[in-house]
Amino acid sequence: MPSGTSASQLGKAVLDSVQNGTYPDSEDIISADFPSSAFSQALELLDNARAEIKARIRASSRDSAPDIDGWISQAKHLHRDIETAQQTSRDIILKAERDEELRQSVHDAGSKLRLLEGEVAFNESLAATLEQIRRGRHRADKIKSLLSQGGLSEAVELCVENEAELATIPSGRNVRAIAVLRNEGIETRHDIVRALTQKWYDVVQVDDQTSTVSLSQSAECRHHVSADRGFINANCMDRTALSTIATATCEAGLLEGFVADLAEKLEHTIIEPRLALGPGLLERLLVVENNHMALSEASAPSSVLRLFSDLGAFMEFLQIRLPPLIFHPLSEALGPNLVENLIAIRLSSAVPEELAALQDFGSTREEVSQFASTMSSYGWPGVNQLRSWTNSIPETWLEKRQRNALDEVRQLLKRGFGEISTVERVETQVVSQRDRLFTGNASNDDWNAGWSDEEDSSPVEKKVKSSDAIGDEDEQDGSAWGLDDTEVPEDDAWGWGDDKDTGESRNTPQYEKARSPKATVNGHTDPSQKGGREVTLRETYNITSLPIGVLDLVNSILIDWEAIEEQSSGIFSMAAAIPGLFSLTSLLLVMYRASASNHYSFNNSGNMFLYNDCLWLVDQLRKVMQPRKRQRERPSYNSLRFDDDIVALEAFGKRSYGKEMESQRTILKDLLDGAQGFANCTEPPFSQECDLAVTTIVDRLRTTHGQWKSVLSHSALMQSVGSLLSTVIDKIIIDIEDMSDISEPESQRLTAYCKQVVALEDLFLPEQEPASNGQQQELIPLTAVYAPGWFKFQYLSEILDSSLVDIKYLWTDGGLKLEYGVEEVVDLIEALFADSEHRRRAIGEIRRSSVR
Repeated sequence: MPSGTSASQLGKAVLDSVQNGTYPDSEDIISADFPSSAFSQALELLDNARAEIKARIRASSRDSAPDIDGWISQAKHLHRDIETAQQTSRDIILKAERDEELRQSVHDAGSKLRLLEGEVAFNESLAATLEQIRRGRHRADKIKSLLSQGGLSEAVELCVENEAELATIPSGRNVRAIAVLRNEGIETRHDIVRALTQKWYDVVQVDDQTSTVSLSQSAECRHHVSADRGFINANCMDRTALSTIATATCEAGLLEGFVADLAEKLEHTIIEPRLALGPGLLERLLVVENNHMALSEASAPSSVLRLFSDLGAFMEFLQIRLPPLIFHPLSEALGPNLVENLIAIRLSSAVPEELAALQDFGSTREEVSQFASTMSSYGWPGVNQLRSWTNSIPETWLEKRQRNALDEVRQLLKRGFGEISTVERVETQVVSQRDRLFTGNASNDDWNAGWSDEEDSSPVEKKVKSSDAIGDEDEQDGSAWGLDDTEVPEDDAWGWGDDKDTGESRNTPQYEKARSPKATVNGHTDPSQKGGREVTLRETYNITSLPIGVLDLVNSILIDWEAIEEQSSGIFSMAAAIPGLFSLTSLLLVMYRASASNHYSFNNSGNMFLYNDCLWLVDQLRKVMQPRKRQRERPSYNSLRFDDDIVALEAFGKRSYGKEMESQRTILKDLLDGAQGFANCTEPPFSQECDLAVTTIVDRLRTTHGQWKSVLSHSALMQSVGSLLSTVIDKIIIDIEDMSDISEPESQRLTAYCKQVVALEDLFLPEQEPASNGQQQELIPLTAVYAPGWFKFQYLSEILDSSLVDIKYLWTDGGLKLEYGVEEVVDLIEALFADSEHRRRAIGEIRRSSVR
């Protein structure tokens, strides 16, 4: 302990800490040690403090003694109340326990009561069940007795009653006696069903082999019941009326099945054979005798009247010999099918296809109406359907007409091309005095007279236009007969999209431009042209027999239309069939367009035949419709939309021609691609490929010309082959111009290739026409007319085989600049000749001459 810190100070610090919870402030006291000698001092101070506190407490207690006595008194009173409450609680608990015991006693008593009630109910139910079992057993015995005695109707009633009562027995599945009784009921029902079935087929006998039906009014009882079933076999001879059988089967729930089976057998045995037509249109006739009806073979075809008579006898036979309980559901089952088969097999087929014979069909209509009345009198369904058919005979005739016409088109296409016919196209145009056709040879009507290489090409081109124009003159086209050789998207063969605008191919021959702009206006003769005269142009081409057959069908339809329009009175009003006839013409042409592509594809020139057939048919249809267009006052004319079908057919022919041309172009381009742009055409094996490509191209064009020659007209043939030749020469020119260096051997080889192609000009000789002086004129090829790039191709052949001097001469004094541009010629010179002063001087002169 540090000096200066006494034991009393330490004891004081401890006392303050215990009494007040404070700590000393002096650092010396805090850091001082607490020696054992200081304990006594500290204890003494604590004892003194405790004694002082006790004294203060005693003094305070003496002052508050009266209040404390009151608190003690209240506490004792509260203690007594608590004890009282506890006793009350114990009493309540005891009473509650006694109540629970009472409730348990009541519950036990209730359970015993319910048990007793259940036992009573069970006993009552058992008694009722035993009574039901007894009654069921009694009924079963009675049913057996009735079956053995032939009381089939009473047995059925008891069986139905017994089944209904057995179904109401509670817990029947758990009682063996009930299960046995029900099994016996099922077996009994089977016996009843067998007995009813036997009686039914004894009364109703249908022999499908002999087509015989027998209906007896009663049946003998022929039950054969097993002896082990509890009753004796009875071979009774009682007569059971058919109505009783019907009632019994109805109560047993068998009538519907029996009637359905009978209806099916009657249909197969009587109705269908009677409606059917055998070989030679012989029919089987119905014979009714007493309770039997049968079909017999006829020796000669019978009339519709006899058919209706037989059907009426059939219905009368069923009505007389069948009770209403059977007849009514049987007629409901037979009526609709009878009417449907009658219409489908006999009536619709009896409607004549010829319009003239249809008016004689009125007697049949009256017979149908009378038969409908007969059906109505017997209460058979289907009368409304039959009467509705009599009112729809024109529609039936139209449907048959449509079906047969469409079938004729199918058969026509299936038979193939048939006989190839040569037809002539004749067209007359007014030619002005200024036309070269007059000025070239005014004294001769030969429109090809005076042709020479120096003359303008318009006369020949006018011949092509005049000979080949078909259809609307408004269409500015460029294929044979005025039809453009266009690339048309693959449209549906039914003609949808026919009115789409088609882009003109770049290879389309532009002979239209050579026509005299003053000679025609929109394809028609300009009336303002004075001093002109008519020129008749003729040429022939070949068609198949298919469009002739289609035209005959269309003509027959239009003849029927006119006959209907002229009909003033008659049994039938056929005016409603006119729109259907008009739609039939469209359907015929639609079917022709839809099916033609497949049937024409079997011939190498199928598309060209299809082209000719379509355009010939279009021309004939317009001629057929021309006089009828003057009949606009007829009410039905507004329904005639034939022009759209003609336009669609014409477009279809154009597409066929365009697809064939595009196909041939593709083949030629593919063959020419084998030359690989004529690069290294003198080096094997490239030289062999080039030789093969050019030779194949030439052979292909000659073969195509030979195939089409027997199909197309001469001008159309020239135009078509010329278009293909243009494709070939255009590609050859492009391939050669793309060659940057052409050696002398290559130039010679390319010149030989060009000469092979030039030899094709013999395909473009005009038709030989007899001269007035008896001498044959020399024919000049018209290749340049039909192949627009022909002169350019010939100049290319000259350039490949010429010197610089010759090329300069061709450019300055020849017609080379008319076909080639300056840069094209310069590129060819640079490819053919090595760089030299002569080459540069020649190129310079060519450039300068082009500027002048």
